[in-house]
Amino acid sequence: MPSVKRDKQQKEEQLHQLVVAPGSAIEVAIVGWYELHSVNLAHPRGWGYLASDGHYGFGATTTQKRFDGPGELAAEMRALFWALWKLVPVYRVTLLTDYHEIANTVEAWRNGDHTAMPPGYDTAAGESGYERKLVLAARKAHAHADSLAVRLVDHYADTALGAGANELAHLGWKWSAREITKPDAEAQALALTSKILHVDPVLVARADQGDNADEGDDEKQATP
Repeated sequence: MPSVKRDKQQKEEQLHQLVVAPGSAIEVAIVGWYELHSVNLAHPRGWGYLASDGHYGFGATTTQKRFDGPGELAAEMRALFWALWKLVPVYRVTLLTDYHEIANTVEAWRNGDHTAMPPGYDTAAGESGYERKLVLAARKAHAHADSLAVRLVDHYADTALGAGANELAHLGWKWSAREITKPDAEAQALALTSKILHVDPVLVARADQGDNADEGDDEKQATP
């Protein structure tokens, strides 16, 4: 699997007590957080995911554009990408989302329609040659369609995983907006995920975690 550039603010971990064998069925909620910042002109798009096997991730990317609805969808698409990148096809994954657009897009990808993208999304490779993140996600979803399903919920807070993913997305937003530091974001994420999933706040050792993304910022990648 080719590497991709990580977001400037990004953290992914797994809680030790919830580790399951590869091929196990898991659920993962994805949530985006987008709002205009009163001071920071690079408005953060926070994203978060939380899985039933203890995997969680959160982070943010930024935009100079001032829009609301599409920005929130873009933030949640970011959560979708990183959850897929981390968990598929290692596990049989059911995605939980309250966005009809995301549910429909994932189903289209699974069926081989790689043109299904958010409005205005640029699928052309960047100047650096990197493929856009959602292009990679579409290809992966189709290649591993049997390992991926999507369940539409009425609201992210309908499930504990969704509520946790929302809090993680907010942490990513605050970290990117410099309202909290990286150590504070990491500590708060560990505390909230362990509380939500009812396990001790003990992480899987970093050397034991698979990660196919390069460290570094994501300036040359698309911003879903």
